[in-house]
Amino acid sequence: MKKYFIWFLVMTFVFGMPVMCSGDENASGSSNQPMYSTPLLNSDEFSDIHTHWAKDDIQKACRYGLMSGVGVNKEGAKVFSPDTSVNRAQLVSVLQRTFNLDYGDLQFIKQPLASDYFPDIDNNAWYANAAMLCAINKIYDASSSFSAEQNVSRIEIAQAVQRCFAAKNVNIPMIMLMPIYQDTQGLSTDEINTITFVSNTGIMKGDGQSFRPRDGVKRAELARILNRCTELLELNIEVKNKVDENYNGKTLTLKEGESFVLSLDGNPTTGYTWNLSDSRDDQMLALIDQGYQSSSTASNMVGQGGRNYWKFKALKAGSTEIKLYYARPWESVQPLKTFQVKIIINP
Repeated sequence: MKKYFIWFLVMTFVFGMPVMCSGDENASGSSNQPMYSTPLLNSDEFSDIHTHWAKDDIQKACRYGLMSGVGVNKEGAKVFSPDTSVNRAQLVSVLQRTFNLDYGDLQFIKQPLASDYFPDIDNNAWYANAAMLCAINKIYDASSSFSAEQNVSRIEIAQAVQRCFAAKNVNIPMIMLMPIYQDTQGLSTDEINTITFVSNTGIMKGDGQSFRPRDGVKRAELARILNRCTELLELNIEVKNKVDENYNGKTLTLKEGESFVLSLDGNPTTGYTWNLSDSRDDQMLALIDQGYQSSSTASNMVGQGGRNYWKFKALKAGSTEIKLYYARPWESVQPLKTFQVKIIINP
């Protein structure tokens, strides 16, 4: 087995492919192994996920290139170890990859090192660069030890994810509703706000009436969290055009495969809502996602307006249109506002 694994590493290097830095045959998932590599297209070959509840999420996270397996078992079969706990070293690595954390606009007199921020990190450790970037982007507080081997809790991951979105200046449309969980007593205001964020965005949900903030996180759950983060990033970052009220009555030209987000002012607390008509050809222009964000980040107060968001993707060439009307659904009167934009899709 050792000879086979050495041969595999040599051949991988020869062909210029980044390797999955893992040779632990017992699949322990210890922190000396990264949790992701390049996209793993054959992730369905993991021998330990065939009947696992998170099989689809695991395969998706691997294909995104966010996670990978932890090596092979004693029989030589690839394993993912979905029920192994996630530690802090592994978490910062996948966060750096998922959110593409970098230096931003910061400039340094000398090359920063992980040890500049965390005295207990060896600069040669595989996770050192990711930990340093998490400190630079204020995902983790650099005033304390990093403790790479420490397993992370659900609230720690939730806070780290929320800070990643803030670091990338990604604004997530959502309705600010306080989730009802029975086990949040004793949490700080910041922690409560974090739970509200991850719950309302669908990044993390509770189990019935419990959020389980201090419970540990397994690799399978982490795959699901990262997938949802990627979906939200695609909604907010991979958007070429942003369309608002100024496009009413105008024409928008796209190419096949391009996406755009339509944003319109609204105030659902008054009973008025935007409704899509059936005039759009959904085989030509697909509705990918939609959401609402209140203008107030504090609460969903009566009278407080916000923005409605719809993400569309051009599927094939042709022309269609988007029509929306703003009305109270129980009133049989003309809508208060209407919006219409013609869409032309070129090959």
